[in-house]
Amino acid sequence: MKRTIRKGLMLAAVIALAWAPSAWAACTLDAQPVFHTFGLPIGNCPDANPVTGHVYLLASPGTVNSGAQSGLFVCNEDGLVNGIGLPCAFGAGTPGDGNVTVYYDFGVFNGLTAPNGGSIGCPNQAQNPGFPVAVQVVCNNGASALIEAGFDLGSSTYNLDFASPGDTAQVFAGFENGPALVSFNAAGPTPSADNVCVNVPSPLVHTDCDPAAIGFGTSCLATDVRPAHTRGQLYVREAACGSSPDPRNVSPWVLTPVQPDTTPGPTLGDACNLITRPTTAGMCAFLGATARIGGTETGSMAGWLQISGPAASNDKVKIDHAAFAQGKLIVAFSTINETSIVGFNVYSGANKLNGSLINAKGAGSNAYTFEVGRGALKGGKSVLVEAVKSDGSVEKTAPVTLK
Repeated sequence: MKRTIRKGLMLAAVIALAWAPSAWAACTLDAQPVFHTFGLPIGNCPDANPVTGHVYLLASPGTVNSGAQSGLFVCNEDGLVNGIGLPCAFGAGTPGDGNVTVYYDFGVFNGLTAPNGGSIGCPNQAQNPGFPVAVQVVCNNGASALIEAGFDLGSSTYNLDFASPGDTAQVFAGFENGPALVSFNAAGPTPSADNVCVNVPSPLVHTDCDPAAIGFGTSCLATDVRPAHTRGQLYVREAACGSSPDPRNVSPWVLTPVQPDTTPGPTLGDACNLITRPTTAGMCAFLGATARIGGTETGSMAGWLQISGPAASNDKVKIDHAAFAQGKLIVAFSTINETSIVGFNVYSGANKLNGSLINAKGAGSNAYTFEVGRGALKGGKSVLVEAVKSDGSVEKTAPVTLK
């Protein structure tokens, strides 16, 4: 049974945004917003710089989406307007706090503000219940969040907060939707190529149909059947190191020669590619992965990794603390600059404690925490951290004796 809520604040916001029609806008509606409403932002999303995004109709992601406005509607600061001229939804906080909110609108008023045109298509011209849309948000470090919500008649909006996992819980961004680095070696046919192996998982999607979704309202109908979410394809491009490249699946993103393995078994989702290392200072290679919604590939990366760039001699790593606690080894380490660091390994003697490479954040100085059961040390008495660089070299900390 459908449950809706009616919020005067939301209706007022929609009415206030009813602008004059535009001849070339896709929707003839004054407004059809997709946004956060109740102050439940996406968390754990590095946002010192503007964060990118993409909105699309689940039933037809290629023909109904945010088009040229993709990447302009995510807010990282309260009290501002976003790149398409809409007021930032409450909860975005301040740049760098890891919280972002979404405010997008398929309505005709976007024709007055969009620098390169407006939406492609219209998700729900008749404003009927259902017709769910999806939002992809990709953070500064390539982590992402995927959210789905249906059209809510009570508020005439796509309320993304209805997909929150509980009344006061946030959706948190993570690396579940993008490629996870498995191994990295400078082993190409020329010194400028790296052999990069990743695993692409099936995407993690938060929806208003989830059993644990927010309790005080929903736009999920009893008849809603959400399409399957499966892994997509791998793409590569160059961009400035530490940047947040446009996630849309358009040039300069280029398909990689080897795509994720589709055979059920231990190698499902695996792919290894030789990727040319940029030679220009400040430029890095980025490896992105799309998702498939109901068999149709999304028009945007569901996440990406910064994987290589020119080596930097001032990239350093150090252990800040290493100790046993409650049967586990906890290692806190940090970096000084990460221009060329692609990931980390943690060793006790010759025994590597992590299963796959620990992804580096890829820019600036950062802190990390690694935990493993005490038994994994196999009697080892010390621990060190190894930073793997894009040229295949490594930077190691001094061993720290465990007590």
